[in-house]
Amino acid sequence: MTLKKTILILLLCVAVWPADAQRPLSRSGRVTLTRDSNRFAWEYDTDFRYIFDNREFTPSHDAYIPSGTLNVLVLAPTVGFSVQQSGRVHHRIAAGVELAHDMGSQTWAGFVREPRIWYDAHIRTRRGVFEGLAGIFPRRFLEGAYTEAFFSGMYRDTNRNVEGLLLKWRSQRFFAELGCDWMGQYGHERRERFQVMSFGRWDATPWLALGWSGSFYHFACSEVAPNVVDNHLAEAWLKLDLAYNTSWQELSLRAGALAGYQCDRGRDMRPIIPRGGDIILTARRWNVALQNETWFGSSLLPMRSWKDPAGKAYATDLYFCSPCYDGFYDRLELAWTPSLNRYLSMRIAARAHFGRSGYLGWQQQFSLRFSLDALRHRDTVAGRCL
Repeated sequence: MTLKKTILILLLCVAVWPADAQRPLSRSGRVTLTRDSNRFAWEYDTDFRYIFDNREFTPSHDAYIPSGTLNVLVLAPTVGFSVQQSGRVHHRIAAGVELAHDMGSQTWAGFVREPRIWYDAHIRTRRGVFEGLAGIFPRRFLEGAYTEAFFSGMYRDTNRNVEGLLLKWRSQRFFAELGCDWMGQYGHERRERFQVMSFGRWDATPWLALGWSGSFYHFACSEVAPNVVDNHLAEAWLKLDLAYNTSWQELSLRAGALAGYQCDRGRDMRPIIPRGGDIILTARRWNVALQNETWFGSSLLPMRSWKDPAGKAYATDLYFCSPCYDGFYDRLELAWTPSLNRYLSMRIAARAHFGRSGYLGWQQQFSLRFSLDALRHRDTVAGRCL
């Protein structure tokens, strides 16, 4: 069967599948389980996203984001089935494809970006809900609030899927996740590489939360580049939110301490230990948010311009954070996220960036998401994936 026929069959299944035989493809632990045993049900979902991100930057000390515009449409139809083993255990398997088009490219080559095939299981206990995923699944399943010191907005918007595993645990006041993204298989020029990421949050009180973020990135070798490079980062943070029992949606201060470990094993060098502090101030009311993030410390990208034995710069293959984390960095953002409805969400934002040399540039952002799953099931929140 050709790829075009496969895509056509998936789209037809989404269009004609009977709605009364479905269960939600929810990505959270909040699933409704009944006491029926071994109940089988068909499922379907379609997710639409429009992403616009215009960047206007001036190069300064190599700590800048290249100017340009990301303007892309993404459609991801999915079909599958679920088996409710018991009132506490639920399994499902889903398969689909991500279709995407870069606006203005004037070509439909590469319209089919990546398949999506995954297994998802929920196990409810007296203490909370455990969820485990395996396969190729949307990045939105990652629920951790990783800062852009770990993943830049550009990386999230262009690398929309995870290939590997994800484990999550949720209780009343605690959440933790551990995932592995297998990014490359050993080849002539292609490096073997994978990333392990983790996030945790404990709500000590209604106004105080403690947690961590972590990334273990193994940038291994290829046939033409036999050196191995390590890039690891860990953060401990606390968040104080004074909006509790007020009319504000958020009045928070988040402070984090970060430390990394970076080493190119192919060079005679000592490991580089970048470290620093991150402070994020957020005020939100009427769905309008003003946020300022300040980074104090050493560069998180010390080997960004280095080259491997084959002459290729490490750049974005080694670093997924915003390139502005090169010494002092400050970002000011004004964003509006209106409450439209449960299945349609929108975000409009403007960002200004500042570094050691002063003003670096700014961004204008717009994103829109329509979730068919949220339309069919009231327990799904459409805006959580933006």
